[in-house]
Amino acid sequence: MAPFHFFFFLFQKHLEDALQARQKEMENLQQRKRAAQEDICSLTKVSGELNFKIRAEFARLHQILEEEERAVLAELAEKEEQALAQLHRHVGQLEEGMAVLQRDMEHVRQALSKMEDVSLLEVESLDIRPSVRVETRPALDLQLYRDSHSGPLQYIFWRQMLRSICPAPAPLTFDPESAHPNLVFSRDLTAVTETNRAHPVPISPRRFRQCVNVLGSQAFDSGRHYWEVWVGSKTKWDLGVAAESVDRAAKVKLCPENGYWTLRLRNRTEYWATATPWVRLTPRQPPRKVGVFLDCQEGTVTFFDAGDMSHLFTFHRLCAERYCPFFSTCFSDGRDNVEPMRLCHLAL
Repeated sequence: MAPFHFFFFLFQKHLEDALQARQKEMENLQQRKRAAQEDICSLTKVSGELNFKIRAEFARLHQILEEEERAVLAELAEKEEQALAQLHRHVGQLEEGMAVLQRDMEHVRQALSKMEDVSLLEVESLDIRPSVRVETRPALDLQLYRDSHSGPLQYIFWRQMLRSICPAPAPLTFDPESAHPNLVFSRDLTAVTETNRAHPVPISPRRFRQCVNVLGSQAFDSGRHYWEVWVGSKTKWDLGVAAESVDRAAKVKLCPENGYWTLRLRNRTEYWATATPWVRLTPRQPPRKVGVFLDCQEGTVTFFDAGDMSHLFTFHRLCAERYCPFFSTCFSDGRDNVEPMRLCHLAL
């Protein structure tokens, strides 16, 4: 084979490989475009559900909440608009990349069809290097998007309303019969402290024996319930929801598999959600009062910094016959963690 023909054959093969590579890249961009469009549909669907939920909540408050309703819907629309703008921009970039690839592929096809008519200089002048770069798909956490707009929406606007709240904050009390022997309570059973020594208490299968835990005196199997717990400047604590049937005699890890859905503080600044696996939390500021919202029908429990009602974490797929508010003061460690844990009763 003459050197020219050999070179001609090699370059033809090179062009065919370039075309095949672009076809694969086109398929990749098409797949990414479909994924981005699915994100747009999902985001729109979730936004619609949240819009309906918000409107349903505000319907109970009638004209008094019209101004607040417009404000929260505007916030939701702004977040949706921002997220959709990112996704639409990404789709536009993908479409631009696909157009560039289409043009490149047409040039390569034309070169292949005219191989016998073009000069070697014209063939060598073809630019067949990859020419498309597209940013990665914008991150879209629909669950976080949904969770950040979930919870007791009417209570979030309590500071403007003071009335007509549903669910109303539950006036919880502690259940001394479930309490570890080291715990002591205020007379009205709304404050609890760990004392570093066991007190004489009746033996009961309802009592926690290994850890300084206590349950609320009310158990729930239906409906929506909200309560607030003052933790102040405590250096460590656990609180949340426990299945009424948990083993109270054993020392077990707090996790959903063992019937616990809780938040915890350790070492003054380390906040954790005891999911599987545990999730490290970074609140805007250390919460001094924590709100807990239990929705038995939805099977969720959501935690808020009750100071500004910012979302902390949501557990999904709770599964138990009955749920109890759960609390642990943790040990007092001398004088470092002696502040009582308190149940907040709100006068509306």
